[in-house]
Amino acid sequence: MRKRDMIIIAAALALALIAAAVSSRVLHRGGAEDMVDIKVDGQLYESVPLNEDQVIEIKQDNGAINHIEIKDGTVHMLDANCANQDCVQMGSMSAIHPGPRFGVIVCLPNRVSIELRLASEEKG
Repeated sequence: MRKRDMIIIAAALALALIAAAVSSRVLHRGGAEDMVDIKVDGQLYESVPLNEDQVIEIKQDNGAINHIEIKDGTVHMLDANCANQDCVQMGSMSAIHPGPRFGVIVCLPNRVSIELRLASEEKG
């Protein structure tokens, strides 16, 4: 085998490995063990599975209201009655796209945060 053939084979193998790694991440749409932790005032309010589509309403005694949507393995702040709406603009998080900055969506005025707890990260 010539050197050129070896380079082509090595490149093909590298591409196959990369494709396999990417496809396994893309196909992961929130397994049964992946959880969404919702916190209010820094305290755990509720943990819900990332793979169960639902809208969660958080109503606080002070009138603060947030709606969190989990759909197709993604989670985002659907709406909030805060003035600036930064939390709604932060986008969504999923197992393949952990989300904005530190992997947390935060509504500062209402003191509500959303964090992903992925089973793959807990196992090691």
